[in-house]
Amino acid sequence: MKVYGKSMKKRPVIGITGNERPFPDDPDANMSYAATGFVEAVKEAGGIPLILPIGDAALAKDYISMIDKLIITGGQNVLPKFYGEEITIDSDDYLLKRDLFELALIEEARAAKKAIFTVCRGTQLYNVALGGTLYQDIEHHWQDNPGQYTSQELVTKDQTILQEIYGKTSRINSFHHQSIKNLADGLEVIARDPKDDVIEAVQSIDESRFLGVQWHPELRFDKSPADRKLFEYVVNDL
Repeated sequence: MKVYGKSMKKRPVIGITGNERPFPDDPDANMSYAATGFVEAVKEAGGIPLILPIGDAALAKDYISMIDKLIITGGQNVLPKFYGEEITIDSDDYLLKRDLFELALIEEARAAKKAIFTVCRGTQLYNVALGGTLYQDIEHHWQDNPGQYTSQELVTKDQTILQEIYGKTSRINSFHHQSIKNLADGLEVIARDPKDDVIEAVQSIDESRFLGVQWHPELRFDKSPADRKLFEYVVNDL
């Protein structure tokens, strides 16, 4: 594409999965949404954000055809039935139709060889989609105001993109009570919390383009140069 004789690089369209919750002032009405941080971080990195509201799994192929890359966001717990377990915690924070929709998105994006970036629940779900399992409840990884400060230490694997961006050690925010237990085939761990060895980031070791983190860079991209660089990498290079 040329404008006034100069070439312009096409801006990548980044699909961002939406969530669904009851409207705060009317529990009988639901709202579909995505955290503004994802939208702003993608725009700042040069991409075009496109929020994908939860829908029928049959729509997944159409959605994937519209985008260049996919971001799967955080939110509810993943239903344990998808990794062969019963619910063992006292929680009603599950949404079956979201699990089904996002599992279909993952399948279609992988089939179309489109890059996938996941955050928190999204990383857990991707691990489950490939055959891994989760810890249903862990301690010491939930903080108040995750957009304001960091609470966990991060140690990255040598010669990985995360070490390029975050260095060997760094600090991250933490806002989850579930995490990866058994790692799925086709993935490798590239960052951990050194205090308790919780998996904080994974990437693909096959031909697929995938990167997943357990923290929430969308909440601090405007304060953290490393989180901003992470989105720049996802939008432009993943």
